[in-house]
Amino acid sequence: MCISVILLSAVRFSVAGQTVDIGLLIDLSGSGSEAGKAARWACEMAVDHVNAQGGVGGRLVGLTVFDTRGDPLCGSRGARELVLDRRVSAVVGPMGWDTAMMTKPFFQEIEVPVMMLTSEDSVIRGGKYGLYGYIFQLAIRQQTALERISAFVQRTGWTRIGLVTESDGAGREARGWFRRVGPAYGIDETVCASLGPKEDTTESLRRLVAHDLQVVVSWCSLPQAATVARIIRSLGFDRPLFLCHEILPHRYVSMAGPDTRESLIVTNKMLVWEDLDDTDPQRALIRDFVHQYRDVYGYAARYPVCPFLGYVWDSAMILVRAMREAGTDGTDMRDAIEATYHHVGLGGIYSFSYEDHNGLDPDSAVIARVDQIRGDGKTWVGSWRAVDAGTAVQYGHKL
Repeated sequence: MCISVILLSAVRFSVAGQTVDIGLLIDLSGSGSEAGKAARWACEMAVDHVNAQGGVGGRLVGLTVFDTRGDPLCGSRGARELVLDRRVSAVVGPMGWDTAMMTKPFFQEIEVPVMMLTSEDSVIRGGKYGLYGYIFQLAIRQQTALERISAFVQRTGWTRIGLVTESDGAGREARGWFRRVGPAYGIDETVCASLGPKEDTTESLRRLVAHDLQVVVSWCSLPQAATVARIIRSLGFDRPLFLCHEILPHRYVSMAGPDTRESLIVTNKMLVWEDLDDTDPQRALIRDFVHQYRDVYGYAARYPVCPFLGYVWDSAMILVRAMREAGTDGTDMRDAIEATYHHVGLGGIYSFSYEDHNGLDPDSAVIARVDQIRGDGKTWVGSWRAVDAGTAVQYGHKL
């Protein structure tokens, strides 16, 4: 059974005609419920922030939440309920790729802007993936993450890498990237291991590390990434392990514990905001969000601040910016988003265009390294530190 939830707090109260309404299509139950609830909190915080500033054109912003339960069919029904019954002007979500692809044709047909929270950028690629005129997605693109990893590898002087992927589209794209582009970054050898349902994971990784590699890129989702970390460390591989940009860093540490040592990830600046220079345009914004999330709302005790929450906040704020500039007509909002330039958000700095519905400045992506892993044998936590070019060179010297 699909469940819609209408928020009734004073600053979020939604009454048709009296508010500007945004829908949130999110997993509040099912396997993604933990992140889904945190996404709801971040979106509520954004709405509170906007309403404290006077809303949109003197009208408060209302938020209507629909629980997809991680079910694409339920999500599809939720999209229709939010737009056709609840009359929202725009939507944030969904989280899952399957639900995103299933709801995408509806949002296109009805001409309602949607800021999808899936980390898969195929939703805005067009071509065989379908039109994306009203579809936006803010997370780091896969190509950007692969470029960042390749550039880091080049700075260290590493020439032999291992690549572990799953048997999916993201894995195929990563393998194709390193085959085509790797030599341009000085990578002489890429040894691949594809982990399918019929593969012996331990044996595949044993064959991989036997090649005396300098670094392994683990292009896997959770929990497979944690499994790879545990096995590869048990096999004696103690060199750096690069993670896929799509995983939640804190969940990875909690699942793999001390085996996450020497793990690196391409991420947004929220994960390492305390390492940012005071002149960084994102630092003060992230600091204020962290303070509100942790100290005012008290959410950090239930779900830590993580890069994903930045994209939720930014999605809501970019929609509000478009509404303030162009009103609530779907096409006018879409055009206003495409004209948005240098929007400083939590997840990065965004400049959109007709062709680019991601808009993220590649320099918004940074590399972080796990640090200070702590635990009692059952529960593990860890901090992350920014890795700069100098650190990359040091890695190259020490191996």
